[in-house]
Amino acid sequence: MIHDGPFGKPIKKDFPLINITSLIDVMFLLLIFLIITTTFNPHLGISLQLPEAKSSNAVEDVQLCRIIVDSKGVIYISEGETKEPKSVTLEELESRLKELKAKNPPPSLVLESDAEVPFRTTVKIFDLALQLGYSGLTIATIPKNNESSSLTN
Repeated sequence: MIHDGPFGKPIKKDFPLINITSLIDVMFLLLIFLIITTTFNPHLGISLQLPEAKSSNAVEDVQLCRIIVDSKGVIYISEGETKEPKSVTLEELESRLKELKAKNPPPSLVLESDAEVPFRTTVKIFDLALQLGYSGLTIATIPKNNESSSLTN
């Protein structure tokens, strides 16, 4: 040991200290920025213009199967609110709906069809669901604004 300190005491070497308090603040700011700027869209990139309807009720079923038809006529199926929609043909949709019907209880079907989709396509999907024994098929719409309510603001 080296005794060059005052009164013959050994010299203590100071190790460099890194103050991580400011680094933690930066990490929290980055985390908050990420949370705020991230959008959680259950439709995952499928853009729809739902038709308007004056009468509408919210569907509050835990087990949902969403059938989505975009403006180009592409059919997607999504089981539950959190699963990513998968593109299917009408034949694949039929086989998938048969599999879902075997579950106990079968999920409720919600048809989300773009307003520009030909009515023929919507009827085919609706008819397919009825043929497979689904008793209720919900058609997703957006509430129609009353003209009087828009004038009051």
